[in-house]
Parts: sequence; C-alpha cells; structure tokens
Amino acid sequence: MTMKTRAELDAELIAQVADDEEFRAQLLENPKEAIQQATGIAIPKDFTIQVHEENSMTAHVVLPPSGQLTGDDLELVAGGNGLISSWARA
Repeated sequence: MTMKTRAELDAELIAQVADDEEFRAQLLENPKEAIQQATGIAIPKDFTIQVHEENSMTAHVVLPPSGQLTGDDLELVAGGNGLISSWARA
C-alpha cells in the first residue's frame, strides 16, 4: 500500500464533496465513517477529526501543533505509533 500525504487526502475529500452533496453531509456529520467509506482508511477510535464548512462570512485557519510535546505525545513518539501516519495509509 502506498502512503498518502495529508494534503493528498484533503484534496481527495474536497474533490469528492464538490460532486457529491450526500458525501458532504456525511463528512460533516460523521467524518471518520465518511473517510473510511471513501478511502478505506480505518481511523483509530481515539483520533479526532473535525470537519468545518466555510461560507462567505466565515473562514477557518488551522494552526499546526505548537511544537510542545505533552507526556502522551512523548509516549506515542517513543512507542513509534504516530496517529497521523497510522490512519493515513491507503
């Protein structure tokens, strides 16, 4: 299996919602299930995905992590289980 980047996954989802209003609604309502059905990627139960829809009066800015690792983050790094890479395999 080839690993897709986050940008590739985002682009794939955005392209699909442009053509499929039902998928858009499902992605807003239940992102994990919608992503799994669309891509085959199983997202871990403890990983959160938030989907936001912009409009002409609202814009969203997504900030990267602060760079400060929490104790939980350090455990994941030490254990070699980065959630982003583990759910982003197609």
